[in-house]
Order: sequence, then structure tokens, then C-alpha cells
Amino acid sequence: MIEVKPKIYCFINGGTDYFLNVAALAEDGNHLAGHASSNGYFAKHDIGIESDWKHELYKKHYPNGYELVWLDEYEDEGFKKAIEKNKKLAETEENK
Repeated sequence: MIEVKPKIYCFINGGTDYFLNVAALAEDGNHLAGHASSNGYFAKHDIGIESDWKHELYKKHYPNGYELVWLDEYEDEGFKKAIEKNKKLAETEENK
């Protein structure tokens, strides 16, 4: 049986040519990490796709393992669901 690990979606979430906002969003909607990267090349390294950076945060959230997914486009259905869950989490926080 193949074990399916929860996904963490990593992507560029805006910015400018010299200041990219890179984010990591868990499939359950929780924002796990962010980083200001100098360019798209370093963004994957800075958020942990091509390095061990940020993995302590990911392991804290998913101690039994996870899969990092880099998104160049935002059409992934799992990512869309994570965004909706993130919105619901934000609404819950606002109503406390």
C-alpha cells in the first residue's frame, strides 16, 4: 500500500522583481512559512524545495511526513481546496 503524505504547496505569492513573497500553505489551509526572496531562482531554495530551509516548521505541522509541491501555476485542485480552507480558518479567527 502506498502511503499518501499530506501536501505543502509552495509558491510565489506576489512581490516585485527584487522582492518576491514566497509562501508555503499546508493542504489543511494553515500557512506554514514565508520568505522574501531576491528572485525566482532562489525562491525554491528559500522555501525548502531545493534545501532544508523551513523543514523544521513543516515537520512540526506534519510530524509523520509531508510532500512539498512547487506551483508555477495555481490550477492544482488540492491547492484550490487549501486556499478555501485557509479562508475559513481566517474567518474563524476573525470571529473569536
